[in-house]
Amino acid sequence: MIDYHVSDGVCVLRLNAPPLNAIDLAMLEALREAIARAGGGADVRGIVITGDAEHFSAGADVGLFRDIACQDDSIRISRRFQQAFQAVEDSPKPVVAAVAGNVIAGALEFAMACHFRVASRTARFSMQEINLAINPGAGGTQRLPRLVGPGKALKMLLTAETIGADEALRLGLVDAVCKGDRLVETARELLASAPGPRKTSQRTDKLEDDAATQAAFEEAEKLAAGMRPEIIAPRKIIDAVRAGLEESVEAGLAREQTGFAECMDTPPAQNKIYLFFATRQTSKLPELARDAKKGTGPICRNGPKGASHKLDLSPFSPLPVARAAVIGMGSMGSGIVQALIGARVPVVARDEDDAALAKGTGRIRKSIEKRVAQGRLSRDRAEETLGLVSTTTGWDEIADADLVIEAVFEDVDVKRAVLGQIERVCRPDVVVATNTSTISLDLLAEPMARPERLVGMHFFNPAQRMPLVEVIRREGTLPEVVATAVGLAKRLRKTPVVVRNREGFLVNRVFLPYTKEAFWLLEEGADAEAIDRAMVEFGFPMGPLTLIDMAGLDILVATDRVLSRVFAWHGPLSQIALRLVDAGHLGQKRGSGVYKYEPGDYTPHHSPSAQTIVAEVRAARGRSPRQVPPREITERLVLRMVAEAFRVMEEGVARRESDLDVAMTLGTGFPDFRGGVIRHAHDLGLDRVVDRLDALADACGERFAPCRLLRERGE
Repeated sequence: MIDYHVSDGVCVLRLNAPPLNAIDLAMLEALREAIARAGGGADVRGIVITGDAEHFSAGADVGLFRDIACQDDSIRISRRFQQAFQAVEDSPKPVVAAVAGNVIAGALEFAMACHFRVASRTARFSMQEINLAINPGAGGTQRLPRLVGPGKALKMLLTAETIGADEALRLGLVDAVCKGDRLVETARELLASAPGPRKTSQRTDKLEDDAATQAAFEEAEKLAAGMRPEIIAPRKIIDAVRAGLEESVEAGLAREQTGFAECMDTPPAQNKIYLFFATRQTSKLPELARDAKKGTGPICRNGPKGASHKLDLSPFSPLPVARAAVIGMGSMGSGIVQALIGARVPVVARDEDDAALAKGTGRIRKSIEKRVAQGRLSRDRAEETLGLVSTTTGWDEIADADLVIEAVFEDVDVKRAVLGQIERVCRPDVVVATNTSTISLDLLAEPMARPERLVGMHFFNPAQRMPLVEVIRREGTLPEVVATAVGLAKRLRKTPVVVRNREGFLVNRVFLPYTKEAFWLLEEGADAEAIDRAMVEFGFPMGPLTLIDMAGLDILVATDRVLSRVFAWHGPLSQIALRLVDAGHLGQKRGSGVYKYEPGDYTPHHSPSAQTIVAEVRAARGRSPRQVPPREITERLVLRMVAEAFRVMEEGVARRESDLDVAMTLGTGFPDFRGGVIRHAHDLGLDRVVDRLDALADACGERFAPCRLLRERGE
């Protein structure tokens, strides 16, 4: 767990708990023993704690959260970490942390307990606990302000801001920066000149400006005031930092313990931690294991009852993807290309004409140039990345691709034609992925010569940034093809969610009723701004009508045209949406949708022309504007998603409830502190959800009627 080696007076403690060097209670005990042994060793004058040239530690093992049943458990775990790291700081011999990779949360708290720090040039530092709605519990609120100053520390603690090695050096978080393969050597050099232990918790050089400290707390209070009131972690962080600076480090550490316990006891923290584990479960695919009896072949057909065969432990491996191709260089295709080259995958991009290719590559260059301007990417790396793209208007140039992603217009005939061309020019073993968002893969596969090599990879716009990929599997898709799509998504640092082939798949299937209900509320008299405001207050990053303006009302209409033929219970789309599209109000791309937009500004403004259409539709329906309470808006919109989510589960489209929650959180912005659509329904109480859906079905129509599965669960 911790390798111990002494040479030339330096004890190197190397973390050895693959794959991530996560810190659990056993490692804490091993650390204390190693520090005590080195501290008492006559042959040791200094200590280096490291991982390897690429990675130090993933921080605290979040699996420990599963052992927490009450606040006393939280306090116990926090105290164990604090005591182990204090033992490092109390070492009579100077201790240097030699770190690489992403040094986050508990790993950074560990490093800060050392007397000195050396970092690789590519190391990145952050305190990520706030993203789980908790405060640090291992001394981070006490040591970080003493190393970088209260202002920067509070910002990092409250926003999870990431800083690079050079900024860490400038701030004083680290003492030296070097190449990854020189970490231990540089740490040795630092020890040679170090006068002795330098306890972080006793440093005061960054705390001498009282006015700056007061300003830091005032700014922190402003940050906390703008955060969700359900999440108490910001207040607990500020309180712990303040106690440490105004009272004592011991008081601050005690406040850390109680704050951590109180945060862990809140629904937002429990929901975020649930999603943390659920996200890591999505790529664990028992249906890609080999048949235990035959040793080969796909198993676990996801029918309505989710039946499966016995599994062995021999999963299918992803096929190698050394070169990819993308067909179609619109906004989605160019985003996919950027995601691929960002992961160092060479790409051939193909479109019908040079103008389309130029526009697509222009989007990519502009996006990458923005990252350079922000200091997030070096100029050399940017040019190297752009050099991974080649373009063509022909087909032969994609012949040697290992995987081809089709990202053309959402039309069955167009996509079939493209898939046919791919099969004509590419090797028989090529993996063919379609980026369709609604069309059944069975329709696309019908004319294919090798339909078993077709898989869905539904990216979300903008593809280079959105963290989710729906991987759609037909019954006939080869397991290794599905495994390749999953592996590529992970290589792109995205979360793959595998779903069974069904029109609309998972995210669009559940989200479309939500957006349609927003237009029904608008038609029934609700104000557009009130609809959007209610859902932002619920926790979405933007309201449904603003979102549809961003995506395009024509996309909504086209999607509904496909799905309404299959899912009759969705009901019709409001005439408001249809009339807006007919009048050319397509959303942000046209400067007008539900709202009006100024050139270059995507701030929604009141649109008199759109309001005229709304008023005309209402008049034709005999409706008038009315004040709809936010609670009614929220209930109708959320419960439409809940009702459809359980239908998705009933049909076996999603494999696990947690998969659906991850997909809806990452793909639509459903508030993570509520845990996802189904988790939120469980929190409300399924019996109550069924009662409210029945009442809404009586009042609004069958689109709210709960399915059999939901009724059974709600009994």
